[in-house]
Amino acid sequence: MADDTGAPPRPRSPGALLDPLKGPRILLGSAALLLFIMPGAADLWTHEGRWAVICREMMRSGDYIHPYLFDEEYYDKPLLSYWLMIGAARLLGGLSETALRLPAMLAGLLAVWCTYRIGRRRFGPETGLLAGWLLLTCPIFVYWSRLACSDMLNLAAVAGAVAWYTERRDRPGVVSHAVLAFIFAVGAQMKGLVAPVLALMAMLPDLFSDGRWRRHLRWSLLPAAALGVGAYLLPFLASKAPSGGTYESSGLALAFRENVLRYFKPFDHEQPRYVYAQYLFVYTLPWAFLLPGVLARALRQRRSLGPDAAWPLLASLLMLVFLTLSGSRRNYYMLPILPFVMLAVADWIREPGRELRLRVAGWTAALSAAGMLLFFGVVTPLFESRGGLRLMAAEIRQAAESRAPWGSWRVVLFDTRPQMGYYLEPGERPRRLLTNDELAQALKEHPRTVVVMYSEKAARVEPLVGPCTIVREKSTLPWQLGQTKNTSQAQTAFIPE
Repeated sequence: MADDTGAPPRPRSPGALLDPLKGPRILLGSAALLLFIMPGAADLWTHEGRWAVICREMMRSGDYIHPYLFDEEYYDKPLLSYWLMIGAARLLGGLSETALRLPAMLAGLLAVWCTYRIGRRRFGPETGLLAGWLLLTCPIFVYWSRLACSDMLNLAAVAGAVAWYTERRDRPGVVSHAVLAFIFAVGAQMKGLVAPVLALMAMLPDLFSDGRWRRHLRWSLLPAAALGVGAYLLPFLASKAPSGGTYESSGLALAFRENVLRYFKPFDHEQPRYVYAQYLFVYTLPWAFLLPGVLARALRQRRSLGPDAAWPLLASLLMLVFLTLSGSRRNYYMLPILPFVMLAVADWIREPGRELRLRVAGWTAALSAAGMLLFFGVVTPLFESRGGLRLMAAEIRQAAESRAPWGSWRVVLFDTRPQMGYYLEPGERPRRLLTNDELAQALKEHPRTVVVMYSEKAARVEPLVGPCTIVREKSTLPWQLGQTKNTSQAQTAFIPE
Protein backbone atom coordinates (compact mmCIF):
# COMPACT_ATOMS: atom_id res chain seq x y z
CA MET A 1 0.00 0.00 0.00
CA ALA A 2 1.35 3.45 -0.93
CA ASP A 3 1.95 6.13 1.71
CA ASP A 4 0.39 9.60 1.73
CA THR A 5 2.96 10.81 -0.80
CA GLY A 6 1.74 8.38 -3.43
CA ALA A 7 5.09 6.55 -3.47
CA PRO A 8 5.43 2.76 -2.98
CA PRO A 9 6.55 1.61 0.47
CA ARG A 10 10.25 1.14 1.23
CA PRO A 11 11.89 -0.74 4.10
CA ARG A 12 12.32 1.48 7.14
CA SER A 13 15.87 2.33 8.13
CA PRO A 14 17.09 2.78 11.70
CA GLY A 15 18.23 6.08 13.15
CA ALA A 16 16.84 9.59 13.32
CA LEU A 17 18.58 10.92 10.21
CA LEU A 18 15.98 9.38 7.90
CA ASP A 19 13.10 9.56 10.35
CA PRO A 20 10.18 11.37 8.65
CA LEU A 21 9.53 13.48 11.76
CA LYS A 22 13.01 14.32 13.07
CA GLY A 23 14.96 13.89 9.84
CA PRO A 24 14.07 17.19 8.09
CA ARG A 25 15.10 19.24 11.14
CA ILE A 26 18.38 17.38 11.48
CA LEU A 27 19.05 17.73 7.74
CA LEU A 28 18.44 21.49 7.70
CA GLY A 29 20.37 22.03 10.93
CA SER A 30 23.35 20.15 9.53
CA ALA A 31 23.07 22.06 6.26
CA ALA A 32 23.10 25.37 8.13
CA LEU A 33 26.22 24.28 10.03
CA LEU A 34 28.13 23.27 6.91
CA LEU A 35 27.05 26.25 4.82
CA PHE A 36 27.36 28.98 7.46
CA ILE A 37 30.52 28.02 9.36
CA MET A 38 33.18 30.75 9.05
CA PRO A 39 31.74 32.19 5.79
CA GLY A 40 34.07 35.18 5.70
CA ALA A 41 37.30 33.28 6.36
CA ALA A 42 38.39 32.95 2.73
CA ASP A 43 39.37 35.78 0.41
CA LEU A 44 37.06 36.59 -2.47
CA TRP A 45 37.71 34.08 -5.24
CA THR A 46 37.84 34.79 -9.01
CA HIS A 47 34.47 36.17 -10.13
CA GLU A 48 33.34 36.95 -6.57
CA GLY A 49 35.38 40.13 -7.02
CA ARG A 50 33.04 41.35 -9.76
CA TRP A 51 30.00 41.12 -7.48
CA ALA A 52 31.90 42.83 -4.66
CA VAL A 53 33.04 45.77 -6.80
CA ILE A 54 29.63 46.22 -8.44
CA CYS A 55 27.73 46.07 -5.13
CA ARG A 56 30.13 48.56 -3.51
CA GLU A 57 29.71 50.98 -6.42
CA MET A 58 25.90 50.67 -6.23
CA MET A 59 25.98 51.42 -2.51
CA ARG A 60 28.42 54.29 -2.97
CA SER A 61 26.49 55.95 -5.81
CA GLY A 62 22.97 55.12 -4.67
CA ASP A 63 22.21 53.89 -8.22
CA TYR A 64 20.95 50.32 -7.87
CA ILE A 65 19.70 49.75 -11.41
CA HIS A 66 22.82 50.50 -13.47
CA PRO A 67 25.68 48.14 -12.61
CA TYR A 68 29.25 49.27 -13.22
CA LEU A 69 32.43 47.22 -13.06
CA PHE A 70 35.01 49.98 -12.60
CA ASP A 71 34.50 52.36 -15.55
CA GLU A 72 32.56 49.84 -17.61
CA GLU A 73 28.82 49.31 -17.91
CA TYR A 74 28.37 45.73 -16.80
CA TYR A 75 25.02 44.03 -17.43
CA ASP A 76 26.45 40.55 -18.03
CA LYS A 77 24.31 39.34 -15.12
CA PRO A 78 20.81 40.49 -14.08
CA LEU A 79 20.25 42.81 -11.14
CA LEU A 80 18.65 40.54 -8.55
CA SER A 81 21.86 38.87 -7.35
CA TYR A 82 23.38 42.29 -6.63
CA TRP A 83 20.26 43.42 -4.79
CA LEU A 84 20.25 40.33 -2.58
CA MET A 85 23.87 40.91 -1.59
CA ILE A 86 23.25 44.58 -0.91
CA GLY A 87 20.21 43.65 1.19
CA ALA A 88 22.38 41.26 3.19
CA ALA A 89 24.94 44.04 3.66
CA ARG A 90 22.24 46.34 5.03
CA LEU A 91 21.12 43.65 7.49
CA LEU A 92 24.66 42.86 8.63
CA GLY A 93 25.78 46.48 8.92
CA GLY A 94 28.10 46.68 5.93
CA LEU A 95 29.48 45.01 2.85
CA SER A 96 31.73 42.07 3.72
CA GLU A 97 32.59 38.60 2.48
CA THR A 98 29.85 37.20 4.72
CA ALA A 99 27.23 39.63 3.39
CA LEU A 100 28.25 38.96 -0.20
CA ARG A 101 28.04 35.20 0.31
CA LEU A 102 24.88 35.09 2.43
CA PRO A 103 22.41 34.85 -0.52
CA ALA A 104 24.30 31.88 -1.98
CA MET A 105 24.42 30.16 1.41
CA LEU A 106 20.68 30.60 1.83
CA ALA A 107 20.20 29.36 -1.74
CA GLY A 108 22.18 26.23 -0.86
CA LEU A 109 19.93 25.67 2.16
CA LEU A 110 16.86 26.11 -0.06
CA ALA A 111 18.25 23.66 -2.62
CA VAL A 112 18.72 20.97 0.03
CA TRP A 113 15.16 21.50 1.25
CA CYS A 114 13.73 21.40 -2.29
CA THR A 115 15.65 18.21 -3.08
CA TYR A 116 14.13 16.63 0.03
CA ARG A 117 10.63 17.77 -0.95
CA ILE A 118 10.98 16.47 -4.51
CA GLY A 119 12.25 13.13 -3.25
CA ARG A 120 9.53 12.92 -0.62
CA ARG A 121 6.78 13.37 -3.19
CA ARG A 122 8.39 11.05 -5.74
CA PHE A 123 9.83 8.24 -3.64
CA GLY A 124 8.75 8.71 -0.04
CA PRO A 125 10.06 10.68 2.95
CA GLU A 126 13.09 8.51 3.73
CA THR A 127 14.40 8.57 0.15
CA GLY A 128 13.77 12.31 0.02
CA LEU A 129 15.81 12.79 3.18
CA LEU A 130 18.59 10.60 1.83
CA ALA A 131 18.71 12.65 -1.39
CA GLY A 132 19.01 15.82 0.69
CA TRP A 133 21.90 14.29 2.64
CA LEU A 134 23.65 13.17 -0.55
CA LEU A 135 23.44 16.67 -2.00
CA LEU A 136 24.61 18.28 1.23
CA THR A 137 27.66 16.03 1.47
CA CYS A 138 28.87 16.83 -2.06
CA PRO A 139 31.93 19.05 -1.41
CA ILE A 140 31.47 20.88 -4.72
CA PHE A 141 27.90 21.80 -3.78
CA VAL A 142 28.94 23.17 -0.39
CA TYR A 143 31.92 24.99 -1.90
CA TRP A 144 29.79 26.82 -4.49
CA SER A 145 27.15 27.56 -1.85
CA ARG A 146 29.81 29.56 -0.01
CA LEU A 147 30.74 31.80 -2.96
CA ALA A 148 29.41 35.27 -3.77
CA CYS A 149 28.09 34.73 -7.28
CA SER A 150 24.90 33.78 -9.07
CA ASP A 151 25.53 30.10 -9.79
CA MET A 152 24.07 28.72 -6.54
CA LEU A 153 21.15 31.14 -6.87
CA ASN A 154 20.60 29.63 -10.31
CA LEU A 155 20.65 26.09 -8.89
CA ALA A 156 18.17 27.03 -6.15
CA ALA A 157 15.82 28.59 -8.70
CA VAL A 158 15.83 25.42 -10.82
CA ALA A 159 15.32 23.16 -7.78
CA GLY A 160 12.62 25.49 -6.42
CA ALA A 161 10.70 25.51 -9.69
CA VAL A 162 10.81 21.72 -10.00
CA ALA A 163 9.84 21.30 -6.33
CA TRP A 164 6.80 23.54 -6.80
CA TYR A 165 5.82 21.70 -9.98
CA THR A 166 6.21 18.35 -8.21
CA GLU A 167 3.97 19.47 -5.34
CA ARG A 168 1.31 20.86 -7.69
CA ARG A 169 1.60 18.68 -10.79
CA ASP A 170 -1.75 17.02 -10.15
CA ARG A 171 -3.44 20.34 -9.30
CA PRO A 172 -2.89 22.55 -12.37
CA GLY A 173 -4.60 25.90 -12.29
CA VAL A 174 -4.14 29.64 -11.89
CA VAL A 175 -2.22 29.51 -8.61
CA SER A 176 0.00 26.61 -9.65
CA HIS A 177 0.94 28.16 -12.98
CA ALA A 178 1.27 31.72 -11.69
CA VAL A 179 3.64 30.79 -8.87
CA LEU A 180 5.69 28.64 -11.24
CA ALA A 181 5.95 31.50 -13.73
CA PHE A 182 7.03 33.86 -10.97
CA ILE A 183 9.74 31.40 -9.86
CA PHE A 184 10.90 31.25 -13.48
CA ALA A 185 11.11 35.05 -13.60
CA VAL A 186 13.05 35.26 -10.34
CA GLY A 187 15.42 32.54 -11.54
CA ALA A 188 15.98 34.37 -14.82
CA GLN A 189 16.86 37.52 -12.86
CA MET A 190 19.50 35.62 -10.88
CA LYS A 191 21.83 34.41 -13.62
CA GLY A 192 19.83 34.49 -16.83
CA LEU A 193 17.23 32.64 -18.88
CA VAL A 194 19.09 29.39 -18.33
CA ALA A 195 17.23 28.84 -15.02
CA PRO A 196 13.71 28.48 -16.47
CA VAL A 197 15.06 26.54 -19.45
CA LEU A 198 16.84 23.98 -17.26
CA ALA A 199 13.80 23.71 -14.99
CA LEU A 200 11.62 22.98 -18.03
CA MET A 201 14.15 20.37 -19.19
CA ALA A 202 13.78 18.67 -15.80
CA MET A 203 9.98 18.77 -15.98
CA LEU A 204 9.60 17.51 -19.56
CA PRO A 205 9.96 13.76 -18.85
CA ASP A 206 7.20 13.98 -16.25
CA LEU A 207 4.98 16.20 -18.38
CA PHE A 208 5.09 13.67 -21.21
CA SER A 209 4.51 10.73 -18.87
CA ASP A 210 0.91 9.49 -19.11
CA GLY A 211 0.00 12.59 -21.13
CA ARG A 212 0.22 14.85 -18.09
CA TRP A 213 0.96 17.84 -20.34
CA ARG A 214 -2.65 17.77 -21.56
CA ARG A 215 -3.94 18.50 -18.06
CA HIS A 216 -1.58 21.49 -17.81
CA LEU A 217 -2.52 22.90 -21.21
CA ARG A 218 -5.27 25.24 -20.04
CA TRP A 219 -6.24 28.92 -20.07
CA SER A 220 -4.44 29.66 -16.79
CA LEU A 221 -1.12 29.47 -18.65
CA LEU A 222 -1.83 32.81 -20.35
CA PRO A 223 -2.13 35.05 -17.26
CA ALA A 224 0.68 33.09 -15.61
CA ALA A 225 2.96 33.70 -18.59
CA ALA A 226 2.05 37.39 -18.57
CA LEU A 227 2.91 37.59 -14.86
CA GLY A 228 6.25 35.84 -15.40
CA VAL A 229 7.26 37.97 -18.38
CA GLY A 230 6.24 41.16 -16.57
CA ALA A 231 8.19 40.25 -13.43
CA TYR A 232 11.26 39.43 -15.54
CA LEU A 233 11.10 42.63 -17.61
CA LEU A 234 10.44 45.01 -14.71
CA PRO A 235 14.10 45.52 -13.65
CA PHE A 236 15.13 46.03 -17.28
CA LEU A 237 12.42 48.64 -17.81
CA ALA A 238 13.52 50.43 -14.64
CA SER A 239 17.14 50.52 -15.78
CA LYS A 240 16.34 51.69 -19.31
CA ALA A 241 16.20 55.35 -18.23
CA PRO A 242 19.79 56.67 -18.15
CA SER A 243 21.31 57.52 -14.79
CA GLY A 244 22.59 61.06 -15.14
CA GLY A 245 22.61 60.58 -18.88
CA THR A 246 25.65 58.29 -18.74
CA TYR A 247 24.34 54.75 -18.99
CA GLU A 248 24.11 53.89 -22.67
CA SER A 249 23.61 50.14 -22.93
CA SER A 250 20.28 48.36 -22.82
CA GLY A 251 20.13 45.72 -20.14
CA LEU A 252 17.62 43.76 -22.21
CA ALA A 253 19.90 43.83 -25.24
CA LEU A 254 22.79 42.55 -23.14
CA ALA A 255 20.56 39.84 -21.66
CA PHE A 256 19.78 38.69 -25.22
CA ARG A 257 23.50 38.71 -26.00
CA GLU A 258 24.40 36.74 -22.87
CA ASN A 259 21.55 34.22 -22.97
CA VAL A 260 20.63 33.67 -26.61
CA LEU A 261 23.47 34.85 -28.83
CA ARG A 262 26.11 33.21 -26.63
CA TYR A 263 24.28 29.87 -26.85
CA PHE A 264 24.39 29.77 -30.65
CA LYS A 265 27.38 32.03 -31.40
CA PRO A 266 29.71 31.98 -28.39
CA PHE A 267 32.21 34.80 -27.95
CA ASP A 268 33.90 33.28 -24.89
CA HIS A 269 33.76 30.26 -22.54
CA GLU A 270 34.37 27.89 -25.45
CA GLN A 271 35.34 24.71 -23.65
CA PRO A 272 35.20 21.29 -25.41
CA ARG A 273 31.89 19.50 -25.73
CA TYR A 274 32.99 16.70 -23.42
CA VAL A 275 33.61 19.11 -20.52
CA TYR A 276 30.40 18.15 -18.68
CA ALA A 277 30.99 14.41 -19.00
CA GLN A 278 34.55 15.06 -17.86
CA TYR A 279 33.52 17.00 -14.74
CA LEU A 280 30.43 14.95 -13.82
CA PHE A 281 32.61 12.63 -11.75
CA VAL A 282 34.24 15.54 -9.88
CA TYR A 283 31.00 17.37 -9.19
CA THR A 284 29.21 14.32 -7.82
CA LEU A 285 31.97 13.14 -5.47
CA PRO A 286 31.88 11.21 -3.17
CA TRP A 287 28.79 9.68 -4.77
CA ALA A 288 30.31 9.44 -8.25
CA PHE A 289 31.44 5.89 -7.43
CA LEU A 290 27.79 4.86 -7.17
CA LEU A 291 26.77 6.23 -10.57
CA PRO A 292 27.79 3.07 -12.48
CA GLY A 293 25.41 1.07 -10.29
CA VAL A 294 22.60 3.57 -10.90
CA LEU A 295 23.13 3.44 -14.67
CA ALA A 296 23.49 -0.37 -14.69
CA ARG A 297 20.15 -0.75 -12.94
CA ALA A 298 18.53 1.66 -15.39
CA LEU A 299 19.82 -0.37 -18.35
CA ARG A 300 19.02 -3.72 -16.78
CA GLN A 301 15.48 -2.70 -15.83
CA ARG A 302 14.83 -0.31 -18.71
CA ARG A 303 11.50 -1.98 -19.50
CA SER A 304 10.32 -2.36 -15.91
CA LEU A 305 11.80 0.78 -14.35
CA GLY A 306 8.91 2.89 -13.11
CA PRO A 307 8.37 6.50 -14.22
CA ASP A 308 9.44 7.90 -10.86
CA ALA A 309 12.75 6.00 -10.90
CA ALA A 310 13.42 6.92 -14.54
CA TRP A 311 12.50 10.59 -14.18
CA PRO A 312 15.62 12.00 -12.41
CA LEU A 313 17.87 10.17 -14.88
CA LEU A 314 15.96 11.51 -17.88
CA ALA A 315 15.87 15.00 -16.36
CA SER A 316 19.64 14.97 -15.79
CA LEU A 317 20.23 13.67 -19.31
CA LEU A 318 18.10 16.38 -20.93
CA MET A 319 19.82 19.11 -18.94
CA LEU A 320 23.25 17.74 -19.89
CA VAL A 321 22.29 17.58 -23.57
CA PHE A 322 21.00 21.15 -23.50
CA LEU A 323 24.19 22.43 -21.87
CA THR A 324 26.41 20.39 -24.19
CA LEU A 325 24.71 21.74 -27.31
CA SER A 326 25.46 25.29 -26.22
CA GLY A 327 28.50 26.88 -27.84
CA SER A 328 29.39 28.52 -24.51
CA ARG A 329 30.44 25.99 -21.87
CA ARG A 330 31.88 26.17 -18.36
CA ASN A 331 32.06 23.17 -16.02
CA TYR A 332 30.13 24.95 -13.24
CA TYR A 333 27.14 25.49 -15.52
CA MET A 334 26.21 21.90 -14.66
CA LEU A 335 25.58 22.67 -10.97
CA PRO A 336 21.74 22.60 -11.35
CA ILE A 337 21.97 18.93 -12.37
CA LEU A 338 23.24 17.86 -8.94
CA PRO A 339 19.87 17.61 -7.10
CA PHE A 340 18.46 15.30 -9.80
CA VAL A 341 21.54 13.08 -9.90
CA MET A 342 21.35 12.78 -6.11
CA LEU A 343 17.67 11.83 -6.33
CA ALA A 344 18.56 9.00 -8.73
CA VAL A 345 21.40 7.82 -6.47
CA ALA A 346 19.15 7.94 -3.38
CA ASP A 347 16.50 5.85 -5.11
CA TRP A 348 19.17 3.29 -6.08
CA ILE A 349 20.56 3.12 -2.53
CA ARG A 350 17.08 2.57 -1.13
CA GLU A 351 16.35 -0.32 -3.48
CA PRO A 352 14.67 -3.11 -1.44
CA GLY A 353 17.02 -5.71 -0.04
CA ARG A 354 20.13 -3.53 -0.32
CA GLU A 355 20.64 -2.47 3.29
CA LEU A 356 24.45 -2.54 2.90
CA ARG A 357 24.23 0.35 0.44
CA LEU A 358 22.52 2.49 3.05
CA ARG A 359 25.14 1.72 5.69
CA VAL A 360 28.00 2.52 3.30
CA ALA A 361 26.24 5.75 2.27
CA GLY A 362 25.80 6.74 5.91
CA TRP A 363 29.49 6.33 6.74
CA THR A 364 30.53 8.10 3.51
CA ALA A 365 28.24 11.03 4.23
CA ALA A 366 29.54 11.30 7.81
CA LEU A 367 33.18 11.32 6.67
CA SER A 368 32.47 13.85 3.94
CA ALA A 369 30.65 16.17 6.35
CA ALA A 370 33.41 15.88 8.95
CA GLY A 371 36.04 16.64 6.33
CA MET A 372 34.20 19.75 5.18
CA LEU A 373 33.72 20.98 8.75
CA LEU A 374 37.45 20.62 9.33
CA PHE A 375 38.34 22.31 6.03
CA PHE A 376 35.95 25.27 6.22
CA GLY A 377 35.98 25.71 9.99
CA VAL A 378 39.67 25.20 10.82
CA VAL A 379 41.99 24.87 7.83
CA THR A 380 40.64 27.75 5.76
CA PRO A 381 40.67 30.37 8.57
CA LEU A 382 44.17 29.30 9.63
CA PHE A 383 45.72 29.42 6.17
CA GLU A 384 43.89 32.55 4.98
CA SER A 385 45.22 34.49 7.98
CA ARG A 386 48.78 34.01 6.71
CA GLY A 387 48.40 35.21 3.13
CA GLY A 388 45.99 36.20 0.38
CA LEU A 389 44.61 39.47 -0.92
CA ARG A 390 43.18 40.91 2.31
CA LEU A 391 46.59 40.75 3.97
CA MET A 392 48.18 42.24 0.86
CA ALA A 393 45.65 45.09 0.81
CA ALA A 394 46.48 45.93 4.44
CA GLU A 395 50.19 46.05 3.58
CA ILE A 396 49.54 48.29 0.57
CA ARG A 397 47.50 50.75 2.61
CA GLN A 398 50.10 50.83 5.36
CA ALA A 399 52.85 51.63 2.85
CA ALA A 400 50.74 54.26 1.07
CA GLU A 401 49.59 55.98 4.29
CA SER A 402 53.22 56.34 5.40
CA ARG A 403 53.52 58.84 2.54
CA ALA A 404 50.08 60.51 2.38
CA PRO A 405 46.50 60.00 3.65
CA TRP A 406 44.74 57.12 1.93
CA GLY A 407 42.02 59.40 0.60
CA SER A 408 44.56 61.13 -1.64
CA TRP A 409 45.49 57.91 -3.46
CA ARG A 410 43.91 56.38 -6.54
CA VAL A 411 43.84 52.69 -7.41
CA VAL A 412 44.48 51.26 -10.86
CA LEU A 413 44.14 47.55 -11.66
CA PHE A 414 46.33 46.85 -14.67
CA ASP A 415 44.50 44.09 -16.56
CA THR A 416 44.02 41.94 -13.46
CA ARG A 417 41.34 40.55 -11.13
CA PRO A 418 38.89 43.01 -9.54
CA GLN A 419 39.27 41.78 -5.94
CA MET A 420 41.88 44.37 -4.99
CA GLY A 421 39.51 47.09 -6.11
CA TYR A 422 37.24 45.88 -3.33
CA TYR A 423 39.82 45.19 -0.64
CA LEU A 424 41.69 48.49 -1.00
CA GLU A 425 38.49 50.52 -0.48
CA PRO A 426 39.64 53.55 -2.49
CA GLY A 427 37.97 56.90 -1.95
CA GLU A 428 36.74 56.91 -5.54
CA ARG A 429 35.81 54.26 -8.07
CA PRO A 430 38.94 52.20 -8.95
CA ARG A 431 39.96 52.01 -12.59
CA ARG A 432 40.97 49.04 -14.72
CA LEU A 433 43.42 49.81 -17.55
CA LEU A 434 44.68 47.50 -20.25
CA THR A 435 47.56 49.20 -22.08
CA ASN A 436 50.88 50.79 -21.11
CA ASP A 437 49.84 54.09 -22.70
CA GLU A 438 46.69 54.24 -20.56
CA LEU A 439 48.69 53.50 -17.43
CA ALA A 440 51.35 56.12 -18.27
CA GLN A 441 48.64 58.73 -18.78
CA ALA A 442 46.93 57.80 -15.48
CA LEU A 443 50.22 58.16 -13.57
CA LYS A 444 50.90 61.49 -15.23
CA GLU A 445 47.49 62.83 -14.26
CA HIS A 446 47.73 61.59 -10.67
CA PRO A 447 51.19 60.49 -9.42
CA ARG A 448 49.72 59.07 -6.17
CA THR A 449 48.32 56.00 -7.87
CA VAL A 450 48.60 52.46 -6.54
CA VAL A 451 49.05 50.05 -9.45
CA VAL A 452 48.09 46.38 -8.99
CA MET A 453 48.74 43.70 -11.62
CA TYR A 454 49.66 40.07 -12.18
CA SER A 455 53.29 39.31 -11.38
CA GLU A 456 53.94 38.37 -15.00
CA LYS A 457 53.30 42.01 -15.99
CA ALA A 458 55.44 43.58 -13.26
CA ALA A 459 58.64 43.84 -15.30
CA ARG A 460 57.05 46.02 -18.00
CA VAL A 461 55.04 48.15 -15.57
CA GLU A 462 57.78 49.03 -13.06
CA PRO A 463 59.65 51.43 -15.44
CA LEU A 464 56.41 53.39 -15.92
CA VAL A 465 55.92 53.82 -12.17
CA GLY A 466 59.47 54.80 -11.28
CA PRO A 467 60.80 54.70 -7.68
CA CYS A 468 58.28 52.79 -5.60
CA THR A 469 57.56 50.31 -2.84
CA ILE A 470 56.63 46.85 -4.08
CA VAL A 471 54.15 44.63 -2.24
CA ARG A 472 53.62 41.04 -3.34
CA GLU A 473 50.86 38.57 -2.55
CA LYS A 474 51.69 35.88 0.02
CA SER A 475 50.68 32.27 -0.49
CA THR A 476 47.97 30.44 1.46
CA LEU A 477 49.15 27.00 0.30
CA PRO A 478 50.39 24.73 3.12
CA TRP A 479 53.82 24.09 1.53
CA GLN A 480 54.41 27.82 0.92
CA LEU A 481 52.28 29.36 3.69
CA GLY A 482 53.05 33.02 4.35
CA GLN A 483 55.81 33.17 1.73
CA THR A 484 55.74 35.31 -1.40
CA LYS A 485 53.56 33.64 -3.99
CA ASN A 486 55.70 32.79 -6.99
CA THR A 487 53.15 32.09 -9.73
CA SER A 488 52.62 34.33 -12.74
CA GLN A 489 49.04 35.03 -11.61
CA ALA A 490 50.04 36.25 -8.15
CA GLN A 491 49.28 39.90 -7.45
CA THR A 492 51.97 42.59 -7.31
CA ALA A 493 51.41 46.21 -6.28
CA PHE A 494 53.54 49.34 -6.86
CA ILE A 495 53.20 52.30 -4.49
CA PRO A 496 55.07 55.31 -5.96
CA GLU A 497 57.59 57.13 -3.74
